[in-house]
Order: sequence, then C-alpha cells, then structure tokens
Amino acid sequence: MKTLVIPPDEMTPVERSAAIKSGRSYDRIPCSPMVAEHVIWSTGITVKDYLYNPKLAAEAQARAFEFFGYDSVSVSPDHHGFAEAMGCKFSYTDYERPQIADHVLKTQEDIDRLEPIDPKKTGRLKLCLEAVARLQDLVGKRVKVGSGMGGPMTCASLMRGADHLLRDMRKNPAAVHKIMEVNTQNLINYMAACWEYGVGCSMGDSFASCTVISPRDFRTFVKPYLKRVADWQIENIGGAGNLHICGDSRPIWDDMAELGFSSISLDNDMDLAEAREIMGSKVALKGNVKPVETMLYGTVEDVMRASRECIDKCGENPRGFNLSSGCTLPVQTPVENVAAMVNAARLWGRPNSK
Repeated sequence: MKTLVIPPDEMTPVERSAAIKSGRSYDRIPCSPMVAEHVIWSTGITVKDYLYNPKLAAEAQARAFEFFGYDSVSVSPDHHGFAEAMGCKFSYTDYERPQIADHVLKTQEDIDRLEPIDPKKTGRLKLCLEAVARLQDLVGKRVKVGSGMGGPMTCASLMRGADHLLRDMRKNPAAVHKIMEVNTQNLINYMAACWEYGVGCSMGDSFASCTVISPRDFRTFVKPYLKRVADWQIENIGGAGNLHICGDSRPIWDDMAELGFSSISLDNDMDLAEAREIMGSKVALKGNVKPVETMLYGTVEDVMRASRECIDKCGENPRGFNLSSGCTLPVQTPVENVAAMVNAARLWGRPNSK
C-alpha cells in the first residue's frame, strides 16, 4: 500500500456526535473499536489490575483515547462482572480475560433463591461505577463515556452453565425465565447507577446468537428482556444504546431492529451491505472488521483494507455508521492495527471522500 496522508480530525468525538445527530456537517464517520482490556498497553498494568483498580482502569482508558482519538471510551463489567457479582467464580491471568471456573446455579433451589443485586454494593460492579465516574472527569468533555453490560442470556449461561441452560429451555422454561428476570433487573439497576454520572450503557449478548440458540428461543427467552432494557433507557435517558450479538444474527435482524436500540453492532461473519439493506432505515449500524484474523494477526495494510471495505458497504447507511471491530479485540492486538482502523475512518470516512 502506498504512503497515505491521513487528514487530522477537525472535531472532538463529542462535537462530531452532536453534528451527526443534528444533521450538520461533520469531519468523518465515528470509529469505535471494541477495545475493553486491550487498553492495558497504555499504562503497563495487568488485566486483573484493570478489572479491580478503578483508578488504573480509568487512567488506561483515558491514555488510550489520547493516543488513538477514537469516538468512545468505557469501563465495563461485561458478562463476567455481572456473573461474578451473582456468585460465579472466575480464574485470572495477567494478560487474558477472566475465564469461568465455577457456576453458581447448580440446583433448582439455587434458582429459586435468586434475587437482584445492588450494583453500588456488589463485587466488581461497584468498582466499575467508580471507574466510569473517574473516566467521565478525565475525558468526558471530549468523548462519550459509556459502560458495557453482558446481556441477560449470556450471564445466565455463565451462572447456570451452557449445557444446563440449553436443557432448561426445553425441560424447565420457568427456571430460564426466572434467571432472565433477575439478570434483567440487575442490568436496569446498573444502568440507573451509571446514569447518575451521565453515563449510558451498551450491551453484548453473545449467547443470544443464532449460532447457539434458535430464532424461536431468542423470541421466547431473550427478546422480551432486551426490550425491557431498551425501554428503560428510552424512558429514563432519552434513547437506548448499542446492542451487539455475536456470530450469526441474520435470522433475528428484524427482531433486533424492533427492540429500540439506537444502533446494532454486527459480528464479522455478517455482511454489512446486506444489513444496511435490511436494517439501515431503522437503526445505525456498527462493525465489523475481523478481531482475530485481521486485527490481531493482520498487518496495518490488512486493517486499512478491511476497514475501507466496511466503509464502502455501510458508510452511507441512512441511520448512521460507526466503524468498529466485529467483536472485542484480543488483549494482544498490535497497537498500530488499532491506529490503522481509526486512520481508515479519517481517510475514507469523510463526506465525499470516495
């Protein structure tokens, strides 16, 4: 690839977002790779430091933003934070995300005893609240600060165990609904606590994918609870955030677009051009450069090429487009590859830049 001259940003992310929402001119499309714990490179801390020290987490996110200039930052409990708060056990290493070590819902009696939790007092959720407040103070005037939540079905799979949960959908659907009800209330409680700092929440529900469950099961066990989350956000903060479902979501695109979330993030297996055709008039779209094959193992040129393909397919989506990765970036993703994605937005995501 020949040497490219990257135009500098002319707006802060906050200014850019405001211009896009109001229909005014803007410098480039937003770019928000799903970085999560990847930001530990910016301060040299470990994953566990990041997850359990709010000051260090906020500092790492702020420094990474200063370096890349992308369009959103967040500190998130994700699915493992909520499941851990409910009693699951996780194993930790220095440079990998937590892995489930023990499920909490082993019997029907365990399910019967389930009650929602107070995020201000429980586990890593309270640490995330402190971190988002710190991050808001550090960079909130220039870039949108958010937090990401693991969806209720994904949390349920960690609490109950994937195999038991799938069997329960057939043999004990009432138990599944009980778990989903409690998990959804946990999400609402956490969203309310985040909004006290002016911070909204996105959601990723990987276990809700049609790669794992059927469209029928999605509509029975997942859709009503995601609707409650979106409805709460619309009623209480004026709009719902982003929804991400991993893997094959194509059979439920219409369902996802009906929920009320302002944007839908698509896994790299999904075709952005097709998504634009089907959902583009209803919601903004986000995605979807391959996080492993391209972002982790590819070259800068690979990332630029893949990012441009995403922009070509969806950059003119009627409800807006945010260039991103197809899922959360591996912690070891080269820093220069993340920079390449943002630079692709600066280069080819400008109005009339094609």
